[in-house]
Amino acid sequence: MSMSEPRLRTLLRQAEKAKSAGKRAAAAQLYREIVDEAPEVAEAWLGLGEVTHDEAERQHAFEQALALEPGNAVAQAAVAGEPLPQAVVTADEEMERETAVAAAKPLAQLYVEASSPAQVEEDHLLYCYRHPERETSLRCYNCNRPICINCANKTPVGYICPECRHNLEEKFFTASTVDYVLAIVVSFILSLLAGFVVVRFGGGFLWVLIVLFVAGAVGGFVAKITNRVIGGRRGRYIPHLVAAMVILGVVIPALPLLVGILLGGVGALFGLLVPGIYAFVASSSAFYWMR
Repeated sequence: MSMSEPRLRTLLRQAEKAKSAGKRAAAAQLYREIVDEAPEVAEAWLGLGEVTHDEAERQHAFEQALALEPGNAVAQAAVAGEPLPQAVVTADEEMERETAVAAAKPLAQLYVEASSPAQVEEDHLLYCYRHPERETSLRCYNCNRPICINCANKTPVGYICPECRHNLEEKFFTASTVDYVLAIVVSFILSLLAGFVVVRFGGGFLWVLIVLFVAGAVGGFVAKITNRVIGGRRGRYIPHLVAAMVILGVVIPALPLLVGILLGGVGALFGLLVPGIYAFVASSSAFYWMR
């Protein structure tokens, strides 16, 4: 096995465990996830071929396993259409085995098992708690609720749902209301000073180049000073507010140009080129540094 990531090795163990427990749908989903990320893992292709109910997928999985391990007896038998070794249980054989086991059980025990919604959900009927119409075999590792692939956020230790991710992120956001106010005031003052310089001084193509190259540094400077003032505390919306202050800081000095355009002064359009470039580059830089 060439898998080096601990998460993939864990998935393979979970898939083998689900296969051994007879949970073919869950095992197939885990094997598919493994081969999507690590298509060179022969064990995953072989396991997928053993548990899937789709004949085309089964044949493809065994062919891939045989290509990776030409000496694998199970893959050779499956590709050649020969009976699988005894260790591999086909879908028909599994159904016969389950029927025989059910026939040997007392009627009362069968009734309890059939009426257990938890067991049914565990084996087959899992639906995303945010999208009840979507079947899934994934669960959030934090709250253990089923989630579909669109709701699953990948982490080094498994998949997490949006709600749990949001709750975990909140632990990192320690900024208070005072920090928000300080961030707005400090970034606005610095941005306003920089905005007046950009609008009032210089002009022409050379000034455009200068602003283009220094705007990122100015935005980063505003963000770093603001971050130092609030003690390095993080807020979910502080980066957005600082970026907005950078834009506002150049919009206010550029108001005469905007009024001139509204009054028909088409020539003022060129005067907005430099402030526009600065606002875009500096606000992007400030947002990046505040994250």
